[in-house]
Amino acid sequence: MKYAPIILFVYNRPELARTTLEGLMANHLAIESELFIYADGPKENATPEVLRKIDEVRKIIREKNWCGKVNIIESDKNRGLARSVIDGVTEMVKKFGKVIVVEDDVQLSTYFLNYMNDALEEYKNDDNVLSIGSWNYFCASEKNEGETFFFRFPDTKGWATYDRAWRYFEEDAGKLLSQLKEKKLLSIFDADLSYPYFTKMLEDQIAGRINSWAIRWTAVAVLQKKLTLLPSRSLSKDIGFCADATHDKYVHDYNKELIVHNEKVNVSRQPVVESLNAVECWKQFYLTNFIPVRTLFGKVREGLKSVVPDQLIDKYRKLRYGDKS
Repeated sequence: MKYAPIILFVYNRPELARTTLEGLMANHLAIESELFIYADGPKENATPEVLRKIDEVRKIIREKNWCGKVNIIESDKNRGLARSVIDGVTEMVKKFGKVIVVEDDVQLSTYFLNYMNDALEEYKNDDNVLSIGSWNYFCASEKNEGETFFFRFPDTKGWATYDRAWRYFEEDAGKLLSQLKEKKLLSIFDADLSYPYFTKMLEDQIAGRINSWAIRWTAVAVLQKKLTLLPSRSLSKDIGFCADATHDKYVHDYNKELIVHNEKVNVSRQPVVESLNAVECWKQFYLTNFIPVRTLFGKVREGLKSVVPDQLIDKYRKLRYGDKS
């Protein structure tokens, strides 16, 4: 089996990038894998401190031979995570037919690459499989039968996909929302939550309040009725809850207690059918960790509309929850 190439996206978080790279290097298949590191550039008027961090990241990615072969692609200007991911995945998946994708704030299991490559191989000819995920932050292993399960929402931290699946990716969020409405899939998109969690994110994307490749990929998964394979015990963990995070800056660390599983996951073929237990776990997780915060901000925003211009509210939101990069 030819192992899938790995893409890593880095920017200005040196210690997190080092942790992710060290975790990747510790993987049993790292020496046999090829790594492509996309290093984003500075924004206009970047502070000296940010420039220092970008430079430090670029030194770290050259410190060691993190995988069997390492390729570094540096940008002179800031492209933002969404643009970097969309273009990077599109380029690599066209070239190789499959790709493993990692962001710069992920703790990885030493069996991450084994699982990813085994799963990619097992389901390579099944058009119902959109992607392979490793980050199971919401569903305890005892809630699932077997070592893996299928789920409607794709992983966006440590994941993999095929050229045949990524071709469905759609950048136009307005088009995606219209199609979800036309096909009456909004309830499935929001997992029948009382609060339209993902719909609101897609609307924020359309309005320019966020710039997320992930919400568009999630919408594609629902529209195409394709599923993602996940391990019952997580093989990755989001460690990006810090002051200089783009999106997780002011979100509480719901990943803090998550244990990364450091044993081999056996990938055996199973019917590509969504786990209903996983859906219920996801709903309970979001009702506990995300919906109250979103709902509170929404109520505050609605209350302020009569006295504060939308532009000022949006400006506050970007300062409070991160900008669009």
